Amino acid sequence: MKNRIGCVVALLASLTVAQGCATYQVRTPDSDPLEQTYETEAPQAFFWGLVQDPQVISADCDGGLNDVVVKRTYLHDLASVLTLGIWMPAAVEYRCRAPQGDGGSFPEAKD
Repeated sequence: MKNRIGCVVALLASLTVAQGCATYQVRTPDSDPLEQTYETEAPQAFFWGLVQDPQVISADCDGGLNDVVVKRTYLHDLASVLTLGIWMPAAVEYRCRAPQGDGGSFPEAKD
């Protein structure tokens, strides 16, 4: 009996440390990020999606969004399962697009 409980505890401990995850990325075809680092948000849904915090994530990007990454780790999924969907955390990362250049004229070669 003690051996079985020890196995269950060891299994649960190893599962909480495991980092399985699902990552989804949306990117523009002509990707040109302003910076290489991502801004991170941690949205959460409560009561099976009836309440969301925040409902809308606002990105202060003058040139628009370059790409968005939505991550769900094993721990996010475990929290969702253990609370029966009452709390569903996630991670959202985004990068702003670099502003377009002025596209001025190309300098002429001088003779």
